[in-house]
Amino acid sequence: MKKIKVFDVREDEQAALQQWIERHADEVEVVLTEDSLEGEHLEKLEDIDGVTISQTTAFNPDYFKVLAENGIYHIAQRSAGFDMYDLPAANETGIKISNVPSYSPQSIAEFAVTRTLQLVRHTHRIDRNAAVQDFTWDLALQGRTIESLKIGVLGTGRIGSRAAKIFHGFGAKVYAYDIAPNPELEGILTYVDSLEDLVKDIDVLTLHIPGSPENKYVVNEAILNQAKPGLLVINAARGVVLDTDALIRKLDDGTVAGAAIDTYENEGPYFRHDWSNKPLEDSVLSHLLERDDVLISPHVAFYTDEAVQNLVDIPLDEVLSYIENQTAEHIVNP
Repeated sequence: MKKIKVFDVREDEQAALQQWIERHADEVEVVLTEDSLEGEHLEKLEDIDGVTISQTTAFNPDYFKVLAENGIYHIAQRSAGFDMYDLPAANETGIKISNVPSYSPQSIAEFAVTRTLQLVRHTHRIDRNAAVQDFTWDLALQGRTIESLKIGVLGTGRIGSRAAKIFHGFGAKVYAYDIAPNPELEGILTYVDSLEDLVKDIDVLTLHIPGSPENKYVVNEAILNQAKPGLLVINAARGVVLDTDALIRKLDDGTVAGAAIDTYENEGPYFRHDWSNKPLEDSVLSHLLERDDVLISPHVAFYTDEAVQNLVDIPLDEVLSYIENQTAEHIVNP
C-alpha cells in the first residue's frame, strides 16, 4: 500500500485529517507528524510515496534533490501561497508543487471587511477604553459609515470579487484595478486603468493579489504618495505585496490613517508561534504592534471551519492523484 506523510500537522487539522484517512483507508496509508520536512525526516523518506507540508518560511531548495532521490516528485502545499519555494530549483529536479488556490475566499473577504469596520468605527480604541472603565466620548472614537466611503479593491479574483460585493452591499462606492477585469462585476464596482488611478481618491485600499515576484512591493511609497490623506490600508493577501517600511512612513506623515495587517512580509518566525513574554527579534513587527493606528493579526483571515477542511482535503487529494497518475489539478510549475 502506498504511503503519504503529512508534515506540519496542527491541532485544528486533526479532525479533518482523520475524516480523510477513514475515507481512503483502503487506498493509502497516512503518517502524521507535527514536525517540518527537514533534518532527520529527510533521511526517512525511502518508504514514503508522497508528502504534503504547510511551510511558511523559505523551503531549502537543496531538499528537492533529496526528494527526487527518494522517488518523490511532488509536494502538496497546504496554502494558496507558494512563494516560499524556489520554483526554478524545483523544475531542475523535476519536482512539482501544488497549492490550494481557493480554500475559502469568502472567509478572507469577510475578514478584510471586518477589519475595515474596526478601523472605521475605532472599535479597538473603544474596547481598550472600556477595559479600564473609561466610558467617555472623544473625537478619536467618532467613526464613519461604510456607505459614505470609497473603497479601492486591488485584485478582483476569487477573494477580491467577494470583498467588493460585501462592500457594495453596505452601500459603498467600490472601485478596482485588475490586469484582467471581471465583466461579471458590472454594477458592483468601477474599474480604473492603473493602481495609481485607484489610490487617488479612495478612503480604503484592500489588497487581494497573489504574492508573486512580480507583485513584490506593488504597494510602495510611490503608490501611497498618490493617496489623499486619511487612507486606510487592509492587507489580507500576502505580506510581500506591501512595502512595510513605506507604510510606516506614510502612517507617520498622515497619508495613511490606519492599517490592518493580517500578512507581514517577515512573518515566518512569528505568526503561528507563541512569543508571549519573549522579546521579538523583528524591530519592525514590534513597532507595528506598538502603534495605535495598526491592527495586527497572525495570518488568520482564512481561519474558519470551512477553510481548514479544504486545506486538508484538497492537498491530500492532490498527493493521491500524483501518486496514481503523476499529475494533480493545482500544480503551479507545470
